[in-house]
Amino acid sequence: MELSVQEYQYLVSEITRETGAKRDGSGKNLIVPRCPFCGKSGGKFGIYIGKETAHRRPFMAHCFSCGASTRTLEQLLAAIGRMDLMVSQTADIAAPLNLHLLEEDEAEEIDDELVPVELPDFYKRTFRHPYLQRRGFCFDDYEYFPIGITGRLNPRYADYVVFPVIDDSTVVGYVSRHTWPKEDIDTHNRKTRHSGGYRILRYRNSTENDFSKLLYNYDAIRMDETDTVILAEGIFDVIALTRRLELYDNSHVAAVATFGKKISDVQIYKLQSKGVRTVVIGYDGDAVESVKRTAERLKPYFEVFIADIADAAKDWDELTESEIYGIFACRLLSVLEYKLKKVQEK
Repeated sequence: MELSVQEYQYLVSEITRETGAKRDGSGKNLIVPRCPFCGKSGGKFGIYIGKETAHRRPFMAHCFSCGASTRTLEQLLAAIGRMDLMVSQTADIAAPLNLHLLEEDEAEEIDDELVPVELPDFYKRTFRHPYLQRRGFCFDDYEYFPIGITGRLNPRYADYVVFPVIDDSTVVGYVSRHTWPKEDIDTHNRKTRHSGGYRILRYRNSTENDFSKLLYNYDAIRMDETDTVILAEGIFDVIALTRRLELYDNSHVAAVATFGKKISDVQIYKLQSKGVRTVVIGYDGDAVESVKRTAERLKPYFEVFIADIADAAKDWDELTESEIYGIFACRLLSVLEYKLKKVQEK
């Protein structure tokens, strides 16, 4: 027997209260702080409460830590110790479980574990640097985003600026950008290719954690407060968007970087776990196919828009304040609008 609307709403309310769960950004899942099977905290246990589909039924649940699953309401209520709420049994207990945030043909749990990372030796925070000044950094940027250098005490990083990547107030990685222009680095490397001299890496980054598990400026997303997140490719894009849109300490909107033109299951999960509901894709204007793929990945979990940059040759930090406001005022497109527009432009 199917549940009535009243029975469904009552069950969701009681399960939420019993487990201390909160809805994710899509509103289709309850994220439970502690798994009733393994006791692992951190929101690893998810309960599906969306509409029934070919692969999912309401009250299916799964723990991404221990792998325990429930396929029926009865199994879930037994797991949380609330069999008194049982009103009907769900038929077809053999229905396959579509793991939350995983493709249908995948069976691996999401591994979002991170290890703390030490910054390069002799790292110290800086509040003024010629390279960053040329890129438009202002006092608020230095104050809001930790940026450092090592100086000559660490020759390996002597000509780099170092950006810590922070997750839950812990350094979990860093990105180091050489201060020479890309053209000068390429010229130097061509000259030293046959001479046996040292090559210059444009970026020298941490290796302890996979960057597909990280989001730059992630701590700017406030649990159940930040409704909208702007996805950018890199750190300089995030800082430029924060500066031009005055997002410093904005509790409702934040810009984060995915370190490239795609988003991973872990990154989606991290956005969901903080209650984000709307995602604006702000990748480079020439990344049309990457934007389409990312939008399709995000659609099941968030309301998705695309910031369509008019000049595909420019990054966010190369656009003026009026150009950026124009994009968010007049060129913020739905996924369908974006696809149709790009077809017309071909």
